[in-house]
Amino acid sequence: MIDRTKLPNHIEICPIVDALVELRFEASVNANAVFGLIYGALIKSYPGNVVNLPIMQLPEAVRMSDPTLKFKPLYRINNKNVSIQIGTDVISICSPLPYIGWETFKKHVQEIIRLIHENGIFSRVVRLGHRYVNFFGSDLLDKITMSFHMTDGYNIQNLIITTQVKDSDFDNTVQFSNNAALNLGTPNQKNGSIIDIDTFRDYSDGYFLENINTEIEKAHQCEKTLFFSLLKPEFIESLNPRY
Repeated sequence: MIDRTKLPNHIEICPIVDALVELRFEASVNANAVFGLIYGALIKSYPGNVVNLPIMQLPEAVRMSDPTLKFKPLYRINNKNVSIQIGTDVISICSPLPYIGWETFKKHVQEIIRLIHENGIFSRVVRLGHRYVNFFGSDLLDKITMSFHMTDGYNIQNLIITTQVKDSDFDNTVQFSNNAALNLGTPNQKNGSIIDIDTFRDYSDGYFLENINTEIEKAHQCEKTLFFSLLKPEFIESLNPRY
């Protein structure tokens, strides 16, 4: 078990290619008014271009009847500090690349949620999600603490592992691939390993809105502990950790 008191503050060779915090909520206003009210609450502190996301091309009746589309954002605000995606019952806040670091990212997340909450748009938050996608430009199969054994006589080539683990109040979906492709809009595609961790908690009452900052920090610490527990100590040291 990894010592939670000795986690690195950060690693100089940062593998993070996607970082987001997502809230799923019940609104106190009509669904058609949600985006306009959130946009109005954020425009002064987080101005930016508004982009209609591809899901908007689907008829509203289709979006509303398909449960897989229920929590999909409809619009994105491209702010210089963060990207904010908004739907009728979901908002996600994404860090730009290169990753801006947790302390800076957290301040933006907390401020955005505060601005929306103070405008009375949330009736209740039903789920907090905190996700990091980490990319490494090599095969990590011998550098992680997870293991997979194939029948004798067969060699492992392309391994994809998906599992769920629980840590205190939070659930975590972990996905690992040792032969993944990364394309960030550049001409050259990169191949390597991905560790994708989605940490989340469901709420049946008003607890999240009464403990916003605490819950966000707890989710981050849960994800961070799990991430470092997946890496062998000697590999962590190769990433130039800072404590």
